[in-house]
Amino acid sequence: MTHPLFEKLSRQGHLVAEIEGSNAELFEDEQSRRYVLWKGTGSWRARVDAVLKEENLDALPRLVAETDDGELPGLLLQCPGAAVEPFDIWKWRNLDGPSCVSALEGLARTVAAIHGAGLTLDGIKRRELLFDPSSKTLVLAAMPRLAAMDGETETFWRDIRLFAALAYENFLEHEYPGGHQLVALLQERSAMAETGITTPGLSQLLAGCVTPYGDLAYSDIDDLLDGLANLRRELTRTLSYRVGSRSTQGNHIFRQNNQDSCGHVVVDTTCGSERMGLGFFCVADGIGGIDDGERASSLAVKTACSAFLRAWNHYDGTALRDRPGAFARAIAQVTSQRLVLEGSFAPEQNRGGTTFTGLLLAGDRAGICHVGDSRAMLIRDSHPLLLTRDHTLASILKRLGKESTNKQKKETDNRTISRFLSTGTELEWNRIDGICSAAAERLKLDGDRRWVQGFELQRGDIILLTSDGAHGEVDEQELMRILPLHRHNPQTLCDALVEQSLQNIGRDNATAVAVAVQ
Repeated sequence: MTHPLFEKLSRQGHLVAEIEGSNAELFEDEQSRRYVLWKGTGSWRARVDAVLKEENLDALPRLVAETDDGELPGLLLQCPGAAVEPFDIWKWRNLDGPSCVSALEGLARTVAAIHGAGLTLDGIKRRELLFDPSSKTLVLAAMPRLAAMDGETETFWRDIRLFAALAYENFLEHEYPGGHQLVALLQERSAMAETGITTPGLSQLLAGCVTPYGDLAYSDIDDLLDGLANLRRELTRTLSYRVGSRSTQGNHIFRQNNQDSCGHVVVDTTCGSERMGLGFFCVADGIGGIDDGERASSLAVKTACSAFLRAWNHYDGTALRDRPGAFARAIAQVTSQRLVLEGSFAPEQNRGGTTFTGLLLAGDRAGICHVGDSRAMLIRDSHPLLLTRDHTLASILKRLGKESTNKQKKETDNRTISRFLSTGTELEWNRIDGICSAAAERLKLDGDRRWVQGFELQRGDIILLTSDGAHGEVDEQELMRILPLHRHNPQTLCDALVEQSLQNIGRDNATAVAVAVQ
């Protein structure tokens, strides 16, 4: 029996293109969603079913319906984006280099999954590709020659030789000369220079894909993925971080010292061809007696920055970038342990505690650790997003629906901290927060990803870390007034925020750390 979706497309769907040389068609429905319809024999259909069970199929549409009606069984698959269209070489040539590499990596991962299922595409033709200009991705529009892998070198090579042609046409912006002529070009330095094959990583990728034989030929799909990764590293322009900070005792008459502390460490690394910035930034607001609070916050900042440097010493930058959230929380836990150790050495002098909010940056990713009512805020495209949730009595009552309406009591609840680092008791791992759930939802971080992988940075981002003496006196409206004046200078931004808190005669110490991503 024909699936209703087949009937709907046949009646109302718009045929966008027939995929030449295959029993495949590209349709668009009345809601501008795009589908490919595949038809084939029963044995071919069984092989396709095996492929669709694989994971990491970035460049394959998703199966939504199937039917056995007609001469050939049919599969209907929904394309990953509404903007997919038949491959256009001119749009491909105009694609920037990093996006070209990312698109090829997605296609290569899909080919890897197909090979992992013991199958081969027996070569990929340009006409069998779709391209989405909006997401800059490649999608397989058809797999008409899908067959069992026979283990021969040329069988693997036929599935990757198109990668050389696509890379060549994007980077060189003119017609691919063919495999034999490219081999000749790559053997002459003067010919490479004249043609423009000068991008590091590109010549090695072309040589690996252009022939199935020789020492330079790729022997499996992992070689291709490594070649693409090397090319991407050569093209990547490293994010850099500019930092500003300011901390003050404040002008309230009862504030006899500054119990806030802040600190940061920034490291620039190069490993192979991969350049990466690493950094850790933190704010701590001491609580307890005058000396105890100052001692606790200062020790927390020193310990955390040292722990970050030890993490960098024991792990490479890639490990920090892959798990910035997990490393940030681990640094907070080490800091908690160090405070408890200090309290054990001199219990009569260490009765203090401290809030602690830290930010770990590694390349293009960020992780958060948070305890107390200091805050981390992301400002992206002039829009503020609070990354942390205050650990205060007011926050607890609000979640329980018991928020006070009395102004004085509400203010007291806001200043009553429910969680902090102490010199008396180590804080459990699960009580050290990362990115709060509201921010994770806005940043589209699913599941436990926010705890481990953190979030992706963008150029132009500003991340603010503040003690409550700063954000408690400078509301969002004042922040949005100050930000445009200083968004390119994190130091003057911190100065302006703290100065505004002083103008408001804040009742607390005030501290701000700003990190601008460039």
